[in-house]
Amino acid sequence: MIEIFVQSRYRVDRKLLRRRIASFLKKIGVDSDNYTVSVAVIGDRKMSKLHSQYAQKHGTTPVLAFPLMQGKPLVGEEIDKLYYDHILAQSLREIPVLLGEIVVSYPQTLLFAADENKLVDTKLGEFVEHGLTRLLSVTS
Repeated sequence: MIEIFVQSRYRVDRKLLRRRIASFLKKIGVDSDNYTVSVAVIGDRKMSKLHSQYAQKHGTTPVLAFPLMQGKPLVGEEIDKLYYDHILAQSLREIPVLLGEIVVSYPQTLLFAADENKLVDTKLGEFVEHGLTRLLSVTS
C-alpha cells in the first residue's frame, strides 16, 4: 500500500506517483502488497525544521527518509496530526509492514525540476525513489 500525504496547496499527480513507487519496488524485487510506503510532500519551512532537528543541518533539503523508530513513525506528528494518526494505524497493523516515512519538499522539487528541465512529477518520483533506497538499505 502506498500512502501519500500532500499539503493542500501543492499539486501532485498521486496516481502517477503510486505507479512509480510500485514499479520501483517491483524492479528491485520488493512486493508492494507486503509493505506500506508513506510519502509526505511538504513545504520548505517544515522541511527546514525537520532537517535541522534530525540531521543537525541548517536550511532545507529536497528529501529525507525516516525508518520507523521502535515501531512508530518518527516525524508524522510534526507534519500533520491526521497524517500521523493514519500512518500510526498502518504501523500497528501486522500486514503490510510500514517501511518508514519519506518526506519531500515541493518547493525544492520545483527548483530541481526547473534546473534539470524535467517535469515536477518526474523529479518528485526521483526523490521518492531516493528515499525508498535509503529506507530499504536501513531495513535490510
